[in-house]
Amino acid sequence: MKKLLAVILFVVASVPMLANAETKIGIINFGEVMAKVPQKDAINQKLKKEFSGRENELKRLGEEIETARQEYINNVATMSESQATEKKRAIQQKMSDFQLKEAAFKEDVEKRSREEQIKLGNQIRAAVESVAKKGGFNILLDRQSAPYIDSSVPEVTDQVLAELSK
Repeated sequence: MKKLLAVILFVVASVPMLANAETKIGIINFGEVMAKVPQKDAINQKLKKEFSGRENELKRLGEEIETARQEYINNVATMSESQATEKKRAIQQKMSDFQLKEAAFKEDVEKRSREEQIKLGNQIRAAVESVAKKGGFNILLDRQSAPYIDSSVPEVTDQVLAELSK
């Protein structure tokens, strides 16, 4: 009971201090920032370039497997049983190798994408902090997370995008 009374007294005593302190609030549209961030295309190109060799290798291997499969289907009737079994096992081995390489490729692409997204997130966070400090904002809220925003509250989305373009 004493603790509750102490908390209530603290809150009541703090209200006048909060009323005297001017809080500057701004709005940012993070959805728009993420859609228009200039680094997004550069990251996609970087990842595409980084993984193009492995992607081409997977395509080549897939085509090789399909060619071997078609060859097997067309010639199985003229093969001896041991030749057919050997050819079938070779195709199955290539398919297993392909699946392993494909899974590793996807995992590596996802890992690198996450790394780049973390870097981009840090750049965005730094840009938001810079805009907030320059504008004297105490709080920046995401437009989508606020149920109501008065039109007098300044929006800083374009300023953040400009900061990211530097």
